[in-house]
Amino acid sequence: MTNKNKKHIVIATTIIILVVALLIYRYYIPDMKPKKQLTPASVEYTYDDSVTSSQLAEYNARQDWQLTLVNNDTPICENCSVILTALDNGQAVDCRIYPQLQKMFDDARSQGIYPTITSSFRTAEDQQDILESKYEHYQKIGYSDKKAKAYAEEWVAMPGTSEHELGLCVDIASGDSRVTNQEVWDWLAKNSYKYGFIERYTAEKQDITGIIPEEWHYRYVGEKAAKEMYENDLCLEEYLQNMS
Repeated sequence: MTNKNKKHIVIATTIIILVVALLIYRYYIPDMKPKKQLTPASVEYTYDDSVTSSQLAEYNARQDWQLTLVNNDTPICENCSVILTALDNGQAVDCRIYPQLQKMFDDARSQGIYPTITSSFRTAEDQQDILESKYEHYQKIGYSDKKAKAYAEEWVAMPGTSEHELGLCVDIASGDSRVTNQEVWDWLAKNSYKYGFIERYTAEKQDITGIIPEEWHYRYVGEKAAKEMYENDLCLEEYLQNMS
């Protein structure tokens, strides 16, 4: 066999191997992209300026709404609905937490701390978009599909398991160059419980919540519960377990 023939055989073999590899990848390796996992029935939402006073009164009278648990093991229930208050910066929160949220921000500003809300209520579709965006980010910086998926799901909750879909939590950062994010978060860590909010995901409770630390994520649970959680170093899961 001549060297020329050997070269042709090597090239042909290489092409066949590449084609087979592509076919295996295309048809047999599962897509690692985060799967869409919406709630059985997506959260229905409306705004407080589009409901009647009786509807609003009925909504406000619901019991223990502020202690609703949503996490990887406890997805949002079917037929969940929320009435939102629209904020000036385009964000929105459950109308029942707005008064205390505004009071907390007003008091912070009076003390030289200037917080702003960077994320609040999200639809399940919003949550899915954020998850896929995070996945694509990790892909672009060189992670394999498997690792990109794992890291994305470590940072972003699957649709149907995020508190943002309830409108009961907010992500907070500095809204003024005079203060840093860390200064805002330090103030919130010491004072938010006075207004019914808790730092939801801390490093100390990661094994329980299943979520990496998020100094910016604050959840409304009511003043009584927030005070007890703060004083006894409890996360929401522990607090509810103690109640049962």
